[in-house]
Formats: sequence, structure tokens, C-alpha cells
Amino acid sequence: MVRAFVSRLFRTSSFRLAVQSASLSILGAVLVFGIVYQAAQSTVRDALETAVVGEQTDIVSDLSDDHKGIIASLRDEMIAAPGAFFTLSGPQGQFLAGNLRLPPALARGWTGWRTLDRGDGLTLPARVMAIHGRTLRLAGGNTLFVAANASDLYALNQLIAHAFLVVFGIILTLGLAGGLLVARGTFRRMEAITATSREIMQGDLSRRIPVSGRGSEFEQLANSLNAMFDRIQILMENVRQVSNDIAHDLRQPLARLRDHLELAGQATREPATQAAIEDAIAQVDTALGIFAAMLRIAEIEAGARRRDFAPLDLSALLGELAETFEAVAETEGLHFAAAIEPGLRMVGDRELLAQMLVNLIENAFRHGSAGAWVEIAAATTRPGAFSITVADRGPGIPAAEHARVLRRFVKLDKSRHSAGSGLGLALVAAVVELHQGRIRLADHRPGLKVGLEFAAMA
Repeated sequence: MVRAFVSRLFRTSSFRLAVQSASLSILGAVLVFGIVYQAAQSTVRDALETAVVGEQTDIVSDLSDDHKGIIASLRDEMIAAPGAFFTLSGPQGQFLAGNLRLPPALARGWTGWRTLDRGDGLTLPARVMAIHGRTLRLAGGNTLFVAANASDLYALNQLIAHAFLVVFGIILTLGLAGGLLVARGTFRRMEAITATSREIMQGDLSRRIPVSGRGSEFEQLANSLNAMFDRIQILMENVRQVSNDIAHDLRQPLARLRDHLELAGQATREPATQAAIEDAIAQVDTALGIFAAMLRIAEIEAGARRRDFAPLDLSALLGELAETFEAVAETEGLHFAAAIEPGLRMVGDRELLAQMLVNLIENAFRHGSAGAWVEIAAATTRPGAFSITVADRGPGIPAAEHARVLRRFVKLDKSRHSAGSGLGLALVAAVVELHQGRIRLADHRPGLKVGLEFAAMA
């Protein structure tokens, strides 16, 4: 869980922005250190090279045509400049004179200015970390090497490298820490918005995003979203109220109409008239059933039935329904199979759950083909949760229509002329949402499989 939280934190735009800012700061530090390094190194190197050129000039000015004159001049300069390093090498790099022995391969390949240290095979005094010098080709193929103590240049390089690493580490640490702090604050604000939006999607239209009144960008966004939620709540309440008022107000006239039709049927002896009246009563009953279903769905969506929640044995409820529908299936020549795991318990409204299951099973019977197979199963799917599936082998529902058929009054074209009001699956979805469960429609190949998942009672 902590790993997932950190992973989501790293993916936030605020953390990426902080990392980008830290990267720019590091780039700026690299440029500054580069400029400072070049300036300081140039100053130290120029001083060393000036000293080396002076030593070489003094030696060359005293040279004679024989080697003894060169060696003597070199020895005199070694006494005059005890801190400098001198080597006279032959054409093959062999050592001839001086206070520094160079490996022959290095002596043969050294041209121009170079900075050398012990890593190049030199044996230097303990106090000397590096030398900086150049070669001078003499008549006869000999080479004169003159170098100065470059410990200050070496120390400068080490100091700047260490300082850069320290500054780099500080900038990177502060950048990442600042990014994490900013990302954490942003993450918390977004989590509050996401949690509120999720609760509103689950049906609690009264929820609002908390605001602190600081006037930040997130506060402005939260205020705008809250205003939008207020408007949506008003519109939804108006729509529900209109639907509920229509359903409620029409029930009484329809009930009175039904009573009058029954009285009219009792008063007449004409078979044709009685048949017409009975058909009219059946149509009125259908309308009353639709209005009753609409009011029941509205009551469920409003959450009013949560007051009737209580612990219940769902396995026992499913067993009772299975016995009932087994008898119905046997009478109507249908095939019904049930596989129910014992001991499934949850907290909920027993009456609503029973009506939900009856709707699903009746739909499966109604839309199945002749001799239809209907299967119901209930089992634990993971710790703390179980599923209920109702499957048939009828024509099924196209995958593109799965979400739409869960809405009110939706009937597919091929079922327009079959019994039903288009409210059965809408009521099922409302009951599932009331119990904070999940519903999923899938292809049973052939037929339809409706899967429900609920939290088990601990």
C-alpha cells in the first residue's frame, strides 16, 4: 500500500515539476562551477607555465655544444630552483640527468604541456601530488623536461570536485524533498476531490469538496466544482421529484379507474364486454406496477431503505428462492440449477435483496428460449467478498448495450413486444448500489450472465 502511494506520488505533475526545477538548478550549478573552475585553473596554470618557461629559458641560455655543459647548466638550475623538476633524456627516452626519472615510454611520447601524477608511473616526493610542465627538443635528439609542482592545481581540482558533489547533493536533496512535499499536498487535495466525486457518483449528491478559504488555485477549483455539484443536485432532485410526483399522483386515479372497471365488469353479462374490461384491468395493473417500481427505485436511490439494514444469512435466502423457482421451472418445463455456498452472510435489506434476486431470475426465465436453462450460483470470490451470478441461455444482450439496459425504461428492440416495463434491471442496479456492491453483465455464450459482488459480513 505504501509502495502504491509513493508510486502515485511520483507520477503527480507537481513532483515532476519540482524535479524539473531541481534539474535546472543543478544545470545552473554545473555552469557556475565550470566557469569558476576554468577561471581558477587558468590562473594557477598560467603561473606554473610562466615559472616553467623561465626555467627552460635559463637553462637554454647557458647551454654549450657538449653534454657536460648541458648537464652542468641543468645542475646549476636544480640548485637555484629546488622546487622544480628537471629531466634530460636521450633520443630513446633513456635518463641522462635531472631530479625526476621518467619512464622511457613516457619520455618518448611526451610533447607539449602536460599534468602528470603518480598514476602515470612517476615517483614523486610525498608532498607533491602532481607536476605540470613541457618538453623542449635539443640538438642531437636529446629532450629537456622541465615541470613545476602542480599540487595546488591538483588540490584545486579535488576541492572543486568535492564542492560540486556537495552542492549537487544538497540541490538534489532539497529539490526532491520539496517536490515530495508539494506533490503530497497536491495529492491530498486531488484525493479529496476524487473521494468527493466518487461519493457523489455513488448517489450521495449532498457531498461537497472541503475548502479552507486560502484562495489557492485548488480552492478556486473546489469552489467551482462545488457550485457545479449544487446545480446538479438541484436538477437531479427536480427530475426525481417530477417523476415521483407523476407516479404518486397517477396511482390514485388509476386505482379508482380499476375499481370502476371491476364494478362495470360485475354489472355486465356480455362476454365481449367482460373480456374488454378484464383486458383494461390488466393494462391498469401494468401501469400501477410501473409506477410502484418507479417509486420503489426512487426510495432506494434516496437511501431511505438503509434504516432497514440488518445482518442476514444470504445463503438461506438464496436457498428459499431456489426451492420456489425449482417448483416453478418444473411446472413450466424449464431447467433450473442452483449452486449456493453455505454460510454467506452480509448486512442489508432482506426484502430488497429478495426482490432483486426474483427480478433477475424472472428475467432469465422470461427471455430464455423454450426449455430454457437458468443457473444461479453464490460463492466466496476473495477474502471479505462473495459473488452471486444468474445466467441463462437465451438471446443475451450485446456488449455495447450492457450499461444502457441498467437505466430506467430501457428495452432492446427485440424485446419491445415482450412483457416487462424496462425497470427490472434498473431496480436491480439500484439495490446493488444501495448495498455498495458491484454489478457486471457478461456474455454467457449463449445467453446473459449477471454477476453481483457484495462485501461479506465480518
